[in-house]
Amino acid sequence: MNARSLALALLVWFSAAGTAAAQEPPDLFPSRSIKIVVPFPAGGPSDVLARMIGQKMSEDWRQPVVIENRVGANTVLGAQQVAKAAPDGYTLLMAIDSTLTMNQYLYRTPPYDPFNDFTPITLTAKTMMLLIVNAASDVKTVKDLIAKAKAQPGKLNFGAGTITSKLGGYLFNKAAGIETVLVPYNGSAEVAQAC
Repeated sequence: MNARSLALALLVWFSAAGTAAAQEPPDLFPSRSIKIVVPFPAGGPSDVLARMIGQKMSEDWRQPVVIENRVGANTVLGAQQVAKAAPDGYTLLMAIDSTLTMNQYLYRTPPYDPFNDFTPITLTAKTMMLLIVNAASDVKTVKDLIAKAKAQPGKLNFGAGTITSKLGGYLFNKAAGIETVLVPYNGSAEVAQAC
């Protein structure tokens, strides 16, 4: 998996939704509100994008689109909620690579099957991983950061809000020959706030 596509966000719905929606006359769908489940805290990239998409859907379809932030378990809680929702096309999921590819390898028995419980609708965004420090820090370059980490092994922290960014941090540690400490967060917004 390429780090540049690490926060690959897909909007997906329950696999039977296409069939159920197809049975409803096209001029009647949607006939009620639609929910987009975002498995991250409010304010992060997936949440903001879901709200933008939801607003446009609401304008186009003249139906409310509700964004529900369902945080926890590396996106498993949100995905599980959507997988168990009625297969009628009214519950969508803003998923990332962790949700659809990595969780099946991280959890012994995940409560959803990324291949059979969801149908992809569209790729909504591609993002990349960023290495940033507080602007007031004396660290100005990657070389500075590595030198500081080597001088203070185990004393520097890095924050990450997804499993892919956590693994990216560990990979950076290994490649640079340094030891930093992971501070896990539920999403990117929390990492940015803590920086």
